[in-house]
This record gives sequence, C-alpha cells and structure tokens, in this order.
Amino acid sequence: MPRERTSMQAHREIIRLAFLLNLSANEIHRMTNVSRGSVQTCIKRATELGLTWPLPEDLDDAQLEKLLYPPKQKTKERYVLPDYEKIETELAKKGVTLNLLWDEYQEQHREASYCYAHFSKLFRKWQSKKDVVMRQSHAPGDKLFLDFAGQTVPVVCRETGEVNQAQIFVATMGASNYTYAEACESQELKNWLGAHVRTFRFFGGVPKILVPDNLKSAVSEATRFDPRINKSYRRLAQHYGCGVAPARPYRPRDKAKVEKAVQLVEQWILARLRNVTFFSIHEVNQSIQRLLVELNDEPFQKMSGCRRSRFEEIDKPALRPLPSQEFEFEEWLLNVKVPKDYHVRANEHHYSVPYRLAGERVDIRLTDSTVEVFHQNVRIASHIRSWASGEKTTADEHMTPAHAAYQGMSVEKFLRWARQVGPSAEQVIATILASKPYPQLSYDQCFGVLSSQVKMHGDEKVEAACKHALSLGNPSYRLVKTLLQYGLENLPEQLSINLAGITHPNIRGPEHFS
Repeated sequence: MPRERTSMQAHREIIRLAFLLNLSANEIHRMTNVSRGSVQTCIKRATELGLTWPLPEDLDDAQLEKLLYPPKQKTKERYVLPDYEKIETELAKKGVTLNLLWDEYQEQHREASYCYAHFSKLFRKWQSKKDVVMRQSHAPGDKLFLDFAGQTVPVVCRETGEVNQAQIFVATMGASNYTYAEACESQELKNWLGAHVRTFRFFGGVPKILVPDNLKSAVSEATRFDPRINKSYRRLAQHYGCGVAPARPYRPRDKAKVEKAVQLVEQWILARLRNVTFFSIHEVNQSIQRLLVELNDEPFQKMSGCRRSRFEEIDKPALRPLPSQEFEFEEWLLNVKVPKDYHVRANEHHYSVPYRLAGERVDIRLTDSTVEVFHQNVRIASHIRSWASGEKTTADEHMTPAHAAYQGMSVEKFLRWARQVGPSAEQVIATILASKPYPQLSYDQCFGVLSSQVKMHGDEKVEAACKHALSLGNPSYRLVKTLLQYGLENLPEQLSINLAGITHPNIRGPEHFS
C-alpha cells in the first residue's frame, strides 16, 4: 500500500521555512519530521511554480495540492524496509523469534520483501547504531529550548488560605546557555504562549527554531516522525517568524540543554526560595528575576565569561528582530461542522458563515476581540467577539437572499415597499398590519402580498387586486390571492359584493352569540 501523502499544512510549513527563513532541506526535515526527499521535492516544485511566502490568501489546500502534485502515474517501490522498532518490541515478547517475524514480514510484502539474511543484517545494523549519542553543537541564535520544571512553588491565597502550585517555565539559548525563567499559574495554552511572548521580550529577539517538550500546549499529537503542533502554538511561531521542532517522545537527549537549565533553576533559584511564603504569582516572579540575574552572571567553571556575556557576544547579534506587535493570544476550535442555520458555535455564542458552507467543516480562531472562521485555510468570515451567552451574530452578506430580505423588516419598511406597488397596495398592507395585536404577527401575510404575488402577477395586477379588495371592505392576503388566482382583480365595481353585509337564513349574525 502506498504511503499517505504529507498533509498540505506540512507543505505550507515547508514553503514558509524554506522561503522565509532560508533553512536548508536537512534543517526543515529535522524540524517537521517530513522526509528529506519530500522536503526537497516540495521546495523544488514550489520554486519551479514561482511560489513565494506568504502564499496567496485565496489558495486553499486542494488548489495547492493540484499545483504541486498534478495527476501522474504512480510507481511501485521494489523493496519495503522492515519496521525495526516494531521488530524490537515484538522480540521482547516471550516465544517470539527473528525468524518468525521475518516470516510475517515476507507474508505481508511477498515480492517486495528482503531475504532472511539481509533482513537480519539490516536489523542488527540498526540495533548497533540506535544507542549512539551525538554530541550536539548549536549555531548562534539558532535554537531556544523550552520546558516546565518538575518542581513547583506554593502560592497562598490571602483571603481563603488556599495553596496553589505555581508552574515554573524555563527557556535557554542553545549556544550561550543564557536562561530565562518565570512562574505561571498553570501549563495551559494561554500561560504557555504568554511565557513565550515574555521570553522573546527578555532576549530582545527571536531565534530560528523553538525546541519544546511534548506537552499538550505545544504538541497536539506526539509521535516520533510526524508530531502535530498545536495550532495556536504554530500561529505564534508564524507571527514571530520561527520554526518549531519538538523533542522526540522519550528522548531527553534531544532537549539536554533545557534539562540542564531546569536543574540549575531548581538548585540556584527554587532551592533558595523554599522557605519563603508567596501570596501571588507576581511576588514569585519578582524573586525569580532577582536570582535569575545572579544565575546568568555566574562565571563559567571551564571557560571564560558567563552566560550573559556569551549571550551578548554570540547569540544576541544572530537573533531575528521582534515584530512591531506582540502576539495576541488565540484559541482554535478545529473541524467544526457548520449546521443548517449556517451559524457556528464558539464559547456559547453563535456566529454566521456564508450559507453555502452549511454542512462543511471549518476552523474557528478566537481572540479577546475577534472571531475568524477558516475553510481550507482561507478566511471566510470575521466578527467582533461577543461574550453574550446564547445569542447570535449574523452578517447580512452570509444570509440566503430570502433570509436577507426578511432580516430587519419593520412596519415602515413594509409600507415603503407597498408604496412602490401602488396606493391601494399601501392601504391593504396598512390594514393587514393593523389587524393583529402585534404587527410582527402580520409580516408573513405582507410578504405574501408584496413578494410572492408580485413575483407571480406583477405590480399592476396586484395593485388592481388590492383596489378591488378595498372596495369589498375586507382586504386581506387571502382575498388578494383569490382575486389574482381567478383573474377577478379587474371586475367592475358595480359587481362588487359587500362581504361584510351578506344576509341569509343559514347565516347567523353576532346577535346569535350574545
């Protein structure tokens, strides 16, 4: 079975990193966990097509895929490599041998499978290399490692005495080891993103690559080869013009820098604050910032200088400048189905989208001030955020023509509409509106006369029918419709019948019910 193609979202990220940050294919491969070949193919085809970053706003995922990968005949791979990690896992089970696993591999792939000798050789070679430790070197301004410390700081509420544990956020530069730390209320997304904004402000610039741990606020789905970055976190990276390369799950060596920084923060800062009682996060951060200065100014033991001097010398000149505006916290609701009333729900409020998208799936971006709706990565609606629970916000341009006509109708609008048909029509509409305790109860009948009947018979005939209905003394939508239906709108007035004054032995008057 051919492997599923990398998502268009990943292709957009590859194009952004290649054309905006000028990263190499190898760097992009390590950051996105997309194969080098796929990265190179994407960059090559985007270059041939003349694509640049940012991509056109109206270019959705389907169009981008059609541009990059026009239909072509698929080729079949000659051999399929074994899944070494699965083999290692299976061998740990009682009674499982390498020969048995090769039999299952051969049965699954048949002609595309290796012989047992080569299968065994490939697995042994993989085993011999998988535990090799690579000494990491970090270019100036290249990587910023981020994580939360395992140790927390208790914060006491002055009013209730309740004790809450403040989480400690730690960030360190790869080249200089220059470190930043702060206390947060929790590890939730809002605190995680806010800590990044303050970190960039502390460093006075932005690195090329962020290397976080696999907490939920950073990575929606943590896998070794294709981690899914939280959309709000990815948007923060796009805003500051940097990439995100999460550490692999269960691979602490990938983030050894921040692991060491966390250890230093716990020993140098948190240990000194262990006997201090704090009553707010602000108090904790004041103490942390004071000790953080001492930590960064502490001289190195095996080299000259300190973290601050090394940062000023090598990291700071290589950092990208901060954008003119700081990132605004945003929350995403993904894969939301648009109901039949074309209003999507976001935090107990309903916002309209174009009615043609009813039944489709959209993504919703919420900030403190706006709500934006995206379909296939193209924005299709934008509203000022409302905090009114259970209410709705509707844009006229999102409504069907019939709904748009009905929206905002009033007595004055109906009378103006009827005046365009004729004076008799205006009198009939005024009579219909006055016939109910509340004018809104007559709106459907008014629409019936001015919309339905005018469309079928035209202004002239409707005006004649309204004039005849007035002469009968009891104008209503049903009477106007009947006159038009049977072509009686032009009957001479002398043939008119006063329906209100009909007498007959079989008709009982109002006195019968008194």
